[in-house]
Formats: sequence, structure tokens, C-alpha cells
Amino acid sequence: MFGRPLPLLLLVGFLAFPLLVRSQDKSQENPSTPNPASPTAPASETSKKVWTNENLAGAKGTVSVVGDKRNQAYHMASGHPADPATAARIKKSLEKLQSQLDEVNNKLKSYKQFQDGEPVSTGARDVTKGYSRTPVDQQMVQLLDKKKQLEAEIGDLVDEARAKGVDPGQLR
Repeated sequence: MFGRPLPLLLLVGFLAFPLLVRSQDKSQENPSTPNPASPTAPASETSKKVWTNENLAGAKGTVSVVGDKRNQAYHMASGHPADPATAARIKKSLEKLQSQLDEVNNKLKSYKQFQDGEPVSTGARDVTKGYSRTPVDQQMVQLLDKKKQLEAEIGDLVDEARAKGVDPGQLR
């Protein structure tokens, strides 16, 4: 009659003992550190208020809204026009780079036609061009590198023009 409840009581005791010890250790750990849930915690440790659309009307002061034209700290267009000499210089440089890029594209096109087995010359001899012993695929790689370089230079010039306030229409 008394034999059965005793092992059950011992089992409950063994299971509850680590919980009791752990709760006593937490209370004796460090009494000098403030508990964040306690009312003596500093205000900097409390969580910040999160505003939603429902309670935004109750906010005090101004609220920054993305896209609000009144709160922009920058201007989209510069107030002063670009120097015409700068625009002309950049335009001349862009035209030079564009002509070089067109030459590279034409050479790449003719090398591609050569690789595909299509005829690339008209039979007339061009004395301005010489012979090259470099394989066509290597020449194409060099031309592709040059093309990337020219495109980067054109991009840099366009960025410079934009930074100096030159309108895109002045570069055409």
C-alpha cells in the first residue's frame, strides 16, 4: 500500500531538484547588475517605440517620409549651367573614343566572319594593313580587352560630364 507512492515521490524529487538549484543560482549570481525588467533599469536599456501607420498620428514633431520633396537635402539639378568649353572638350573626346570603338567593333566582326569561314575581303590589296602571325582567337581577345577599356573610358567621360553639370543633349 505504501510501496508505490514512495518511488513516484522520489522520481518527482529528482526531477525537481535541478530546477530548484538553478533558480537559487540565478538569484544569487550578481545582485549588483540591474534587472532589465525591474523599474530601476536605466532608460537607455528600454526598447524603442516602433511607429506604425495606425499610431503615427500620435507622434510628436516632424516625421521623415521617404519621397517627401520637402525633406530633400540635395537638389536634382545644379543651379548653374555647365561651361561650354568643358562640354566641347568632353564631346570631342567622346567622338574620338567612339570612332576607336567603331573600328574595334568592325575588326571583331571581320575576325568573327573569318572564323565562321565566310569571305572577309574583296580581293583588293590594302597596303596600309600588314600581316600578323598572332592567331585570330588571340587577336579577338586583345580586341575585346580594348573594347572594354574604351567603353570604360566613355563611361568615365559621361560621369565627368554629369558631375560638371553638362546636359546629355550637349554631348550629342
